[in-house]
Amino acid sequence: MLRRSRPGALTLVVVSFVALAGCAGTDSGVTAQRSTTAGDVPSVTLPGTETTVPAGAEPSTPPSSTPPSTEPTPDTPDTTDPASPSTGPSTGDGIGDELYPALGNPGVDVQDYLVDIDYDRSVGVIDGSVTMQIEFTQDREQFTLDSLGPAVSSVAIDGDDVSFVADEPELRITPDEPIEAGDTHEVVVVFTATPDGSSSLSGLPSGWFTTPGGSYVLNEPDGTRTWLPSNDHPSDKATWTFRITVPNGVTAVANGRLVGTTPSDDVASQTWEWREDEPMPTYLMLLVTGDYEIVESSTADGLPLVSAVLRDELPTMQPFLDGIEAQIEFFEPLFGPYPLDRYGLAITDSFGGLAMETQGRSLFSRDDLRAPGGFIEELLLSHELAHQWFGNAVSPARWGDIWLNESFATYAQWMWLEHIGLTTVADETAFALENRQSGDGDATGSPAADDLFGYNSYDGGAVVLHALRLTIGDDSFFEVLQRWAADNEGTSRTTEDFIELAESVAGEQLDELFDAWLFGDPPPAGFPSVSAPALG
Repeated sequence: MLRRSRPGALTLVVVSFVALAGCAGTDSGVTAQRSTTAGDVPSVTLPGTETTVPAGAEPSTPPSSTPPSTEPTPDTPDTTDPASPSTGPSTGDGIGDELYPALGNPGVDVQDYLVDIDYDRSVGVIDGSVTMQIEFTQDREQFTLDSLGPAVSSVAIDGDDVSFVADEPELRITPDEPIEAGDTHEVVVVFTATPDGSSSLSGLPSGWFTTPGGSYVLNEPDGTRTWLPSNDHPSDKATWTFRITVPNGVTAVANGRLVGTTPSDDVASQTWEWREDEPMPTYLMLLVTGDYEIVESSTADGLPLVSAVLRDELPTMQPFLDGIEAQIEFFEPLFGPYPLDRYGLAITDSFGGLAMETQGRSLFSRDDLRAPGGFIEELLLSHELAHQWFGNAVSPARWGDIWLNESFATYAQWMWLEHIGLTTVADETAFALENRQSGDGDATGSPAADDLFGYNSYDGGAVVLHALRLTIGDDSFFEVLQRWAADNEGTSRTTEDFIELAESVAGEQLDELFDAWLFGDPPPAGFPSVSAPALG
């Protein structure tokens, strides 16, 4: 995600940007020239279970190269009386995410979601159900889902109605019989919700938003729970089916492949069904409605490209669709083969200054894509595409690991912008390092909840990667990036996991490097000397 927030002329923070996960600033008069104090550096599945976030996730001291245990952390037995509604909002059960303690649900590992909703913008209410295939990782007499806003009318487990209590930000569910660890059950929640997109805990726009022509969602970091009961934490990835019923003449677009459309019984609406087979956390969900044209093509290598563009904007947006393949071809030698089963753009009538790496089809505002080949346009497009490797194929195991998304996508955008002649990696890293010396905000590896998508998670964090590159050399650096995506595809991982991989590939301890650059605030004032094999 990207958002406007860079000291000096241009501030771009890609907030996996959901809204700002890719929200980049769109200031006019941007110059690519930066101060130059760094050396001139040319740019250039392993199957497994998802990481369970350990309690007290963010370390209070810089980590060693030994990754933390990924065994589930036992939770305190729930003593809430499910028959008695709470007298006020609770802080939530949570799974130990230090920055967002209410998010996630102990013992719950969703394997698959079926989201079935009916939405008519003129009515302004979402009627729907969500069917979850849940594998339970702990014995549970009661379990929760994240739910902050939806009005739930019923909950069923394996077809039988069960008792529940809305205890925001949780939906507390009591099965008829205790659940044992290792059991898998089908849980169906029927609900209604009123779209009221607002600010998230991070201060960024989050939730379901309406537009003159339809709607869109921005879910990072905690927006899904405001309109869909779910396990709303990036450590839990699942496959998804979307069935979205909208009035005739309206298109509904979600992640994955279009399965088909089905007319409704009343002949006044139709249901659009999409299927996402790649594991995906809630925050990467794409769901837009409006007057869209679905544009399909493929790369020379056969990768499906499926984009959604507002119908009257298609001639203007076609050049951006045509540029996708060149960016993929540039990134693949650096990061490895494109990791997902398809890609595309979803260009909406949202507010400007927004871009989000929604999985397999990145979300952009039409207001930001006006000049093919322009600095802002190329920055946004390359940033969100890079997220498909860094953030989507491999997601953060806890929100304190956000630099694994945003710093990596920022460094990737710099390499692309250098490739097309709009700036250089040397200029961008020097400019970012100079700004990091102010010491504003927290260390890149220890962000605050209300500054999750701040400068130090983007440009400030990309400086960390540049320091790593200078220290271990190009061959090892790009091997680390390629293995990070390939070895961990479909999972959620931690900063400690990345440090362990970097040390393994480099064949040396890197504690001092990461202590100074990732957890130091500010980091060193100058980059490491190039003692590793020549860069290029």
